[in-house]
Amino acid sequence: MKALLATIAIVGLVYAAGCSKGPKIVPASGTVVFEDGSPVRVGKIETKSLLFEGVQASGDIASDGSFKLTTFSDGDGATIGEHQCVVVQFIMAEDIPNFRPSTLGVVNPKHNSYATSGLKITIPETGARDLKLVVSGVKPRAGVTSKHEGHERITVPPDGKSNP
Repeated sequence: MKALLATIAIVGLVYAAGCSKGPKIVPASGTVVFEDGSPVRVGKIETKSLLFEGVQASGDIASDGSFKLTTFSDGDGATIGEHQCVVVQFIMAEDIPNFRPSTLGVVNPKHNSYATSGLKITIPETGARDLKLVVSGVKPRAGVTSKHEGHERITVPPDGKSNP
């Protein structure tokens, strides 16, 4: 009986010690820019650690393209090591005839999937404040003749059929 209690106590101590240790989180921030160097002004960065399975970090993209990663508590950073990254944007599509949301500032959809994004960052043990992700944008749509307040206006010929 004493041996069983001792075993349970040892297993409990080992389990408790193992649970108190987690991956090291260090400060991690940077910028997201398009290939031409202009900032991505809206969206969210999400990462998944390649060293610690199941550990993810995320951060909102500010209007200047900057982000600060969070893993467990607001702004705490990310785990050390290599991470795959995605850029997620929510683009509204209004149901207005002959109106399409602008493609200006829209990140290519390939960057919103870990399978296709091709984006990676490496975070050293000291943390990183100058991470940089470079993404491609969406090509402008055909048939666009003017821009109005950040949205594209589609030319409609007299027959009422909009351009593609």
